[in-house]
Amino acid sequence: ALCKVPRRRVVVQITFILSTMMSNAMKTTTRSVRRSVCVRAEMAGTRGAKFTSWAPGFPRPAHLDGSLPGDFGFDPLGLGKDPKALEYYASSELQHGRWAMLAVTGMAVPEMLTGMGAIDRPIWAEAAQDTDFWSWTTTGTLFVIQILAMHWAEGNRKADFETQGLSANYPGGRFDPLGYAKRSDLETLKVKEVMNGRLAMLGCLGCYCQYGSTKVGPVANLAAHVADPWHNLVTTNKFAVPFI
Repeated sequence: ALCKVPRRRVVVQITFILSTMMSNAMKTTTRSVRRSVCVRAEMAGTRGAKFTSWAPGFPRPAHLDGSLPGDFGFDPLGLGKDPKALEYYASSELQHGRWAMLAVTGMAVPEMLTGMGAIDRPIWAEAAQDTDFWSWTTTGTLFVIQILAMHWAEGNRKADFETQGLSANYPGGRFDPLGYAKRSDLETLKVKEVMNGRLAMLGCLGCYCQYGSTKVGPVANLAAHVADPWHNLVTTNKFAVPFI
């Protein structure tokens, strides 16, 4: 029966069916994206309480109730089942995220200013080799100063955590020069901080890997990728993908 139907009509019918299917799929995807965006917008100020899971098929663990800033129900190894350990992990993540945000800034900003001609500094991985800049001291002196300073800072942080818990990591105690503890959106700022800290930790890892692969800084890597995005990326680097 199909051979009796004109070929042109068959092509038109098939085209119509395919276009209808694509249109319905696009409408469904658009509705899903809109719902996702709405949920994420509602989530920002509620500290993760409305997220049912961090990914489809992974239900939220019972010990993650959304009360922690940035809690999206992600704990596939069950490391936070102990409430005290969970609080310590959250405190450590926040501290590492803050260090990472400072580190990424220190990696990128001097390189940007050097490129603009404002300063003349080597990239972050080679800054310690600049003997002229460090001529006022020695490596041993810097090491001892850092050990003493970090021991004092980390000792105080651990002591505050043992007495105050996770709240010791946020404004409202001895250090709050900008009065953030009095802001009505403090809970939202907590979520934003931990999410930016997580991105910064990944960014630091990326900077380490990029320098090991290309021997240049992150700004130079970004400029090279923007200039030729199809040839300067991770899949075209033999260090990152050895088998290419």
